[in-house]
Amino acid sequence: MRLKDKVAVVTGASSGVGRDIALLFAKEGAKVVAVARRAERLAELEKQSKKLPGEIVAFAGDISLEETNAKMIDFAVEKFGKFDILINNAGLMDNFAPVENLDTELLQRLMAVDVYGPAWATRKAVNVFMKNKTKGSIVNVASIAGICGGKSGCAYTMAKHAVIGLTKNTAFSCRLDGIRCNAICPGGINTEMTDPKLFATADQKGLQSAMLAGNFGTRSAEAIEIANVALFLASDEAAVVSGAIVTADSGLTAF
Repeated sequence: MRLKDKVAVVTGASSGVGRDIALLFAKEGAKVVAVARRAERLAELEKQSKKLPGEIVAFAGDISLEETNAKMIDFAVEKFGKFDILINNAGLMDNFAPVENLDTELLQRLMAVDVYGPAWATRKAVNVFMKNKTKGSIVNVASIAGICGGKSGCAYTMAKHAVIGLTKNTAFSCRLDGIRCNAICPGGINTEMTDPKLFATADQKGLQSAMLAGNFGTRSAEAIEIANVALFLASDEAAVVSGAIVTADSGLTAF
């Protein structure tokens, strides 16, 4: 019960890492507002949480829209009377295209979800934390593409580097208010986003470049393994951890 009496908002909760974070947090006693566009999947998630110590409540919305990021946190406060944890997990992958093949529409869509959404959510969260004098915790799910240049395409690499910047700036600027902000940088994860079938439509030059960087035989993580890292960072056990960029890649970027 490491999150007993805590209220968390988790974006991208309909599948993969976000889904496992929502379930794990509820197992640890948290009341969770699960946010995603796919309402039917969120309804299934609610049902799965019925016998857990905590609770999951669905909030259908698109975090690429500024108003969604404010409304989901207002909903958490109205529903549960408080708000303690924000998990910015929702994200899109690119098609591995290098800068010369960068598609404008893809870039705009990806930045809206992977950068603007977390920025708007963080702004709202910090203002609510400060208003209520809450020592809140924000965890951003970034990527090793946020600390490396050759692990993905140009758009995704740009976006995840921006998330790292958001994390560090928030951690420093909010340090005196007791508000923490950290980021997780996973390598490969076995989720829908990394289904090998999706690579068939990838930009081949960019994909070959990423493959050239290699994975050195490093295994991909399971979603629950990333969720466990998020649990620690969100919990009071990590009370002095802020501004940390935690790689969760089985040592891939240690080379």
